Amino acid sequence: MSQLKSHIFESPLGWIGLLGTEHGLRRLSLKPTLSEVVEDLGESVEQAVADPKAFAVEQDCLTKFFDGDPIALDQVVLDLANCPPFFGAAWEACRRIPPGETRSYQWLAAAAGRPLAARAAGQAMAKNPWALVIPCHRVIGSDGGLHGYGAGGLGVKARLLEMERANLASDN
Repeated sequence: MSQLKSHIFESPLGWIGLLGTEHGLRRLSLKPTLSEVVEDLGESVEQAVADPKAFAVEQDCLTKFFDGDPIALDQVVLDLANCPPFFGAAWEACRRIPPGETRSYQWLAAAAGRPLAARAAGQAMAKNPWALVIPCHRVIGSDGGLHGYGAGGLGVKARLLEMERANLASDN
């Protein structure tokens, strides 16, 4: 059995908690406070061994992302073991949305192979265990509005989209 490891640190958007094994990242929690990250990670963080060195690659990718590299998080390896098939397909489809762009839940459902499952796509985003890495902040309602973002609220979702768009504009 793989040893579960953890690392918690402060970022420009709040606190980040990481859980993972040698097979990849199992969880990324982004919350405004340290206590909210610990609460969000739940019992898993208590069972994990604190090991910042085990997450050097992930922390470097996150630092680069916050410094303006919109594709830095593409390097993060995820442990998708035990995820429901449709959720896995939706998360992989979400990861293909280009930085600074948005897609609807309906688009996401179709990209995940179930065009009539927009609500299920919304549930997949709501249960996304890898905030930022699976960029659910890029998924919006069919009306073009921002809907739900468990990793810090709609303000953080809007800030992430603005940050990505500004970084892309400065590259041109």
